Amino acid sequence: MNASLLKITLLSAASLGLSACAGGMFNGPEDALTIAETHPISVDSQVMTLTISGDVSTSDLSNLDKARLRAFADSYLTNGHGPLTVTAPSGAGNDRNDHEAAADIRQALNDVGVPWSAIHGATYRTGEASNDEIILSFTRYVATASQCGVWSGLKSSVYRNLRSPNMGCATMNNYAAMIADPHDLIAPSEVDPVDGESVVRAVTLYREGEITASSVDKNINAETSQ
Repeated sequence: MNASLLKITLLSAASLGLSACAGGMFNGPEDALTIAETHPISVDSQVMTLTISGDVSTSDLSNLDKARLRAFADSYLTNGHGPLTVTAPSGAGNDRNDHEAAADIRQALNDVGVPWSAIHGATYRTGEASNDEIILSFTRYVATASQCGVWSGLKSSVYRNLRSPNMGCATMNNYAAMIADPHDLIAPSEVDPVDGESVVRAVTLYREGEITASSVDKNINAETSQ
């Protein structure tokens, strides 16, 4: 009887252990997540603005305003998406002067490389006593990874031979910081059109038996480091 009872006890313990494993005690769905799923990168839009005084007492923009416009335009050309909007005040009694100042700003933006098709104009309603401020704005995207420093559950991860909650978090944060244009994580960048003349020239040279590859200067000495 004792031997039979011991046998039944051992079989019961083994069946309980198997049922626990089958139930996902040690391998739940969260354990199958990749690093990118555990520490995802979120991409959010952000509106960048620049305010310039519409003072028309001078006939031209100041050197400081031109420098600020140049830096703002460089930021737009690098990370901007959509139009660059120049919003002028309206209703303060000197709309003509404000519109002329806005036109000067649009011209200055075009002079530093912003195409006319990307520069949009708008107005906002203002009162008599308000200052004449012209607001420039555009949209860019910012990538942000999850916060690191999760210290709970470390002992259970070691016991179960799983990766720690912090594994890969620093890598994903560095990846988010190094992305040149976070919008690429939402949609691929636009591809420039194919240079048709270059393609036709290469096919013509191939048909004539000419060399289609770029010329190489044979006088260049190339050495391989040991």
